[in-house]
Amino acid sequence: MKFWVLGSVEAVDADQPLPLSNRQRALLAALLARSGEVVSADRLAELLWGDAQPADPVSALHSLVSRLRRILGPEVLTTRPPGYALRPDQVEIDAVRFEDLLEQARQAPPAVTVSLLDDALGLWRGTAFAEFADTDVARLAAIRLTEARLTAVEARAAALLECDRPAEALPSLEPFVAEHPLRERGRALLMRALYELGRQADALQSYRAYKDHLADELGLEPSEPIRRLELEILRHEVPGTPADPPPLAGLRARYASAGDRTIAYAEIGTGPPLIALPAWVSSIEVTASGRDPRSSLLQRLAGHTRLTLYDRYGTGLSRGGVPGDYGLEPSVTELAAVIRRTGGRASLLAMSQAGPVAIACAARHPELVDRLIFFGTYASGPSAFIHTDLNRTLVDLVRAHWGLGSRLMADLYRPGASDAAAFHLAQVLRDSAPREVAAGYLEAVYDIDVSELLPQITAPSLVLHYNHDRVVPFAGARQLATALPHAHLVPLDGPYHLPDAADLPAVVTAIRDFLTS
Repeated sequence: MKFWVLGSVEAVDADQPLPLSNRQRALLAALLARSGEVVSADRLAELLWGDAQPADPVSALHSLVSRLRRILGPEVLTTRPPGYALRPDQVEIDAVRFEDLLEQARQAPPAVTVSLLDDALGLWRGTAFAEFADTDVARLAAIRLTEARLTAVEARAAALLECDRPAEALPSLEPFVAEHPLRERGRALLMRALYELGRQADALQSYRAYKDHLADELGLEPSEPIRRLELEILRHEVPGTPADPPPLAGLRARYASAGDRTIAYAEIGTGPPLIALPAWVSSIEVTASGRDPRSSLLQRLAGHTRLTLYDRYGTGLSRGGVPGDYGLEPSVTELAAVIRRTGGRASLLAMSQAGPVAIACAARHPELVDRLIFFGTYASGPSAFIHTDLNRTLVDLVRAHWGLGSRLMADLYRPGASDAAAFHLAQVLRDSAPREVAAGYLEAVYDIDVSELLPQITAPSLVLHYNHDRVVPFAGARQLATALPHAHLVPLDGPYHLPDAADLPAVVTAIRDFLTS
């Protein structure tokens, strides 16, 4: 018996697909997406029928399982309290074979890697889990397999280049980059292949296209490694030699205790101490990779400051558990612990939802805070986020559906964002925090109000904000600039929420001058 999920979900016996109803295929997909696990009857009923539960879901599920078991055989689909499970030792699953080949390829020499990855990629017949890929039935498994497939395409191209076979790498890289224009590794491999084929001008044009696309879609700059690759191509040096590490690549996680929580933090650079508060959900590792919407700004600031990043509890490298409290108090405790651990006094950079945390910390612990920098933030959640229906929709989407939630958020962060930008943001969010944790922190954002603390702040403040920000209205900046006793407002022109690539030089200069004045 064989099961196929790298495309439409099918059960195959003697090379012939078995006749399954749509509901039976959904049940099979739910079990295959959790292969080796016992899936409870309640969870299966929820996955299969959602809000449209049958009158007797237990009986309906039992009947459906019985019909599927008659087709697959009792040794394949077993009953195990509190539900059901597939026995992977009794079947062959194409996704398992795919991942086994990927693991072999990671440890093989380049020529063998190409052959193994050819076999692995040849198993794909379409989108993983097909019509179930965008539902709770198989969404997480489909996301994981899809990312593994993209990584495999890039790894195959890299192995071909290592074997001095750029002409064979190019036919797969060109459509891959066209379909996934924001994937840096694929772009770098395409640039190398073009250069090695004697097409220097095309390689440089590909870099310029990537730079423009990254700025337009995400407001980011290319990372240091791909900028170094462009320079190597310009100089007719052999591309691919080890580059100097980018400013954020030297981040190494350490840990601080914040009450009953353990918080991961990392430091880089020299200069005035500056702590960048976490975004709604963020990860030190994702930020260091250059994929976070704030990465380009932080990368530049690392060249002028002793920059500290940290992951709030439940996110990034601080995933010690699920927070019981997503509110203001534990967030302030975390920030104060990081300040004390890294020197005892620092300036704070608060972007987006982090404003209230920085304000509360500065009011309660003035001895810890030197200066405050606010970017695209606010003091009162209820005043900044007045569309309560939209707030609830976003929380529900994040909790149930990263894809739709991130698509809506991408359009708010970057008006007119493409599907590629939404996919990028969704991947950043997924890599930074579990859905439930992300939803919990987002829900708390809308309720926190520290307006009454603003007059108590003694630290000088710099407020930067786009005048047509669609996430946090410019009124949030006006409130900060008016109510803070020592504040300077720098308005930026544009519809963005976070720093746009074109504005980075001016933003960094303003922050650097503020910190050293």
